[in-house]
Amino acid sequence: MTEPMHGVGQILLQNQAHVLDAWLARLHDTAPSAQPASLQLLKLELGTLVEKLTAFFLTGEGEGDALKSVEAQAAAISAACARDGLTPMETATLILSLKAIAGDLLNRESGRGTNELDRRRAALDAVVDKLALVTFASFVETREEIIRRQGRALLDLATPALPIWRHIILMPLVGIIDTQRARQVMEWLLEALAREEAHIAILDVTGVPLIDSRVALHLTKTVEAARLLGSQVIVTGISPDAAQTLVKLDVDLSSMITRGTLRAGLAEAFRLLGQNAKGPTETML
Repeated sequence: MTEPMHGVGQILLQNQAHVLDAWLARLHDTAPSAQPASLQLLKLELGTLVEKLTAFFLTGEGEGDALKSVEAQAAAISAACARDGLTPMETATLILSLKAIAGDLLNRESGRGTNELDRRRAALDAVVDKLALVTFASFVETREEIIRRQGRALLDLATPALPIWRHIILMPLVGIIDTQRARQVMEWLLEALAREEAHIAILDVTGVPLIDSRVALHLTKTVEAARLLGSQVIVTGISPDAAQTLVKLDVDLSSMITRGTLRAGLAEAFRLLGQNAKGPTETML
């Protein structure tokens, strides 16, 4: 253990309350978008970080367990800031403000202009800078995970598989269908067919703004996959403009049952099941 690091640890140990109070006093300036409840939790987390940072300077060095513990706490704080809606700038400023707070403390305790002060400041700055990098990486990772979860939630909402009749499910599609979403549509539709023991699936594309050759190819593959499960797929809601586009592109939809409206699609589904289409109260379980 080097003397500058031990000296920083001793000063932090004797002034932990002061460091934490000064850090908390800056919270309103460094994190103005934080909610009061979030600030209360942040105070506890910063207190733990100060304790672990002090322990590191007293007992840890290099890539030891003490430093890993400090980094883990800093990463947890950054992740919490991301979930609470703080900006990257607010999170980075929050961590880097420790450099000024502890630096002022070292100036007062070590005396200005001394070599020992310079070594202690260098040791402190190196650790805080590393924590800033750790918090940035954690913030980005957490935000990306939030975006992925929101994306999955939106896809779930935009691609529901609804059992609307005995042996009939409906999947209304809304929005752009790209390659990734097309694979998910196929997967969820096949799972719903197996789960509901459905014989007919109605894919309603009224809410899909663009039907091109790529989308048509995905729909064809979905129909073929459903057929392997012993089910039939009816595609409804292809607009007149989309129909003209598909004809111009010479897209072969001969293997696909299509109907202009959802009502016509339901009627075709009942015909295929050998039932009449008078109303759900007559044949629902």
